[in-house]
Amino acid sequence: MSRRIPFRIKNLNYGLTEAKGLLHIGEDELILEFESQDTVVGLIKSDLKELKISFEDIEEINYKPGWFGAKIEIVGKSMKVMNELPGADHGTATVYIRRKDKKIAERVLSKARLELSEFKLKELEN
Repeated sequence: MSRRIPFRIKNLNYGLTEAKGLLHIGEDELILEFESQDTVVGLIKSDLKELKISFEDIEEINYKPGWFGAKIEIVGKSMKVMNELPGADHGTATVYIRRKDKKIAERVLSKARLELSEFKLKELEN
């Protein structure tokens, strides 16, 4: 089950830019594909970028549902982990989910947290 979660990263460059992308689970990693776009006209886009974050580098994944959508916080074990993701602050990245994608996000993130827990258990056994 590799369902993709559409996400946005808001308020980049003082609200003049936002990033849009997809988050999904790979083999022992989270994969974020995204591009930035200006919010004024929508014409200027960045190249498509892909960030793979190993479960080894993730401290925790939080899902916070809200009234109009939800947000996902990915907390890295260091600041370098989230360095390439726009809007990341002190090793924590926050991406926003639209209301219509909340159910998919809940299922995918439940699986991601389970896999992250299993990965951490394997590390403890070794």
